[in-house]
Amino acid sequence: MIILVRHGRIENGKGRCVGRTDVPLSPDGLAQARNLADELGALPFARLCSSPADRALATLGPLAGRLGLEVEPLPALDEIDMGEWDGLSFDEIRKRFPYEYVERGKRLGRYRVPGGESFEDVAERAMGALEELARGPRPVLAATHAGVIRSVLCRVTGHPLDGLFRFTPGYARCTVLRADGAFELVADDVFARTVRELL
Repeated sequence: MIILVRHGRIENGKGRCVGRTDVPLSPDGLAQARNLADELGALPFARLCSSPADRALATLGPLAGRLGLEVEPLPALDEIDMGEWDGLSFDEIRKRFPYEYVERGKRLGRYRVPGGESFEDVAERAMGALEELARGPRPVLAATHAGVIRSVLCRVTGHPLDGLFRFTPGYARCTVLRADGAFELVADDVFARTVRELL
């Protein structure tokens, strides 16, 4: 199994385009990281992997300490690069990039913001990373981001990337994939305690 966990809740993210922008975990997010360690600290994970973003690494920190494992940063699991929009408020984006904002809404999966990536780009790199992880050893827990998880879920389920916002991974929630041959979705947006029942 490969378990993807979205990082914990962040500081000052509401109303902002947070892609590669470095934002820390909020106090709630730090508590979620500790809870993740409490819930999953007895499971036999072979590897812990993470996006290189601080918020993802911090989410796995307590669990890594509990298990005595190093967290392996995987750049392919980083959040979508939002280019010139990264870190701006959505109100500011609408004012500064009105045409681009509308165009992105029309073709969400394929549209690259100025200087950034599309969700198709994200899906390609993330699925490549998962295929590598599937070769073993497993089980693997990987901390990543909502954009990555949504893109992966579209690829695994066959749902169009233009509709990726139908998937709503919550902070510190888990997506469980079976990785024997083709990827199969076992559960999405579940609490860590549910993972104990599935492994």
